[in-house]
Amino acid sequence: MIQSSQTKPNIEQVETTLRQRIQQKVYRPGVQMPTELALTAEFGVSRATIRTVLTRLANEGLIFRRQGAGTYVNQRVGEVNTLRGLLDYGRLIAEAGYRSTIQSISMMTREASAEEAEVLNITTGEPVVVLVRLFLADERPFILATNIIPQKLFKANNDFYDGRLPLHVFLRQYCHQTIAYAIYEICPRLADDDKTIQLLDCQPGRLLLQFATTFYNQENRPLVWGHSTYDDSVVKLRFMQSWV
Repeated sequence: MIQSSQTKPNIEQVETTLRQRIQQKVYRPGVQMPTELALTAEFGVSRATIRTVLTRLANEGLIFRRQGAGTYVNQRVGEVNTLRGLLDYGRLIAEAGYRSTIQSISMMTREASAEEAEVLNITTGEPVVVLVRLFLADERPFILATNIIPQKLFKANNDFYDGRLPLHVFLRQYCHQTIAYAIYEICPRLADDDKTIQLLDCQPGRLLLQFATTFYNQENRPLVWGHSTYDDSVVKLRFMQSWV
């Protein structure tokens, strides 16, 4: 039984556990899950909590709830990536069956351009931290990501910032900020510069995908503006969307 915690609500604990069981195939694709009553007894929470968690998983497409027949794991759950609100590159790689690693390429401070200042709601010329990282799937270059963060968000002048941390962990640890949501713009891009060609180990002129992403906190304040160049020959970008 999961015990209650002041720092993590029971509903979040239950959701994390059930999600892990689905991802690790404890509950196998196409197989019926335990009943609401069984889960209520196991976790020691209310039936309303279990229903809320199952609704979240169903909305994400991980499970199907059939009236009068129970709850089943989606048979195709292992073939796609699930967004769960944010596009987490590390989780995307892991869910595709690869080992994910993050390589820190560079981290520098410079003045914000007019475009960056407009997106981040800061003043042109204001200091920003530029974090460049490479995501690898089984040691194969996969995504080249550049994140631009207003310097004023950093709460301490550390001698070292670990660029290998996932972005949401990096922001929480060094800026005391939590990502609430992100807005993505996706467009095609040619591999036409030496840095992209070298780091992604791709042929010049190869067609890639580029994500322009703005991350916000709960106060709708922009925290990070990023550009990520994605080589879909390494991991296919396939997402599940539930319509039920």
